[in-house]
Amino acid sequence: LKPNGANVLVTEENKKEYVHLVCQMRMTGERRRGLGCRGAGPRRLPPHPPPFYPAGAIRKQLAAFLEGFYEIIPKRLISIFTEQELELLISGLPTIDIDDLKANTEYHKYQGNSIQIQWFWRALRSFDQADRAKFLQFVTGTSKVPLQGFAALEGMNGIQKFQI
Repeated sequence: LKPNGANVLVTEENKKEYVHLVCQMRMTGERRRGLGCRGAGPRRLPPHPPPFYPAGAIRKQLAAFLEGFYEIIPKRLISIFTEQELELLISGLPTIDIDDLKANTEYHKYQGNSIQIQWFWRALRSFDQADRAKFLQFVTGTSKVPLQGFAALEGMNGIQKFQI
């Protein structure tokens, strides 16, 4: 995935780079140059893409999408935003219905009438929509409210309730 990678083990410190390189290889067929992480064995980067990598599988589509996207919004303007900020700019600020979220919440080691839970809902209601969007981004990974409301909230195992 990158030059001299056979000499570099995948560690906690460089695993993010490893995942990035694997995704880059699978999506575009490109390898990153001038770095150094490949090898054989567990937890090492492969010396070359295995046969199941669709080298450049979506390169043309990705290039066409980016060309059109950057035509509308120049790359130099986009690069200053994080993924979360860009999502908010594109999708807009969601309207977060606290009553809907509360109705679709499960409590673990708490009851709905526990004082801590009352404080939680009171604090969340005091947030403006921007802070509610940040909260939603923090707890779900996206600032978007499901189209069908929080009853359709998706977790790692499919639709599930918000949990406290």
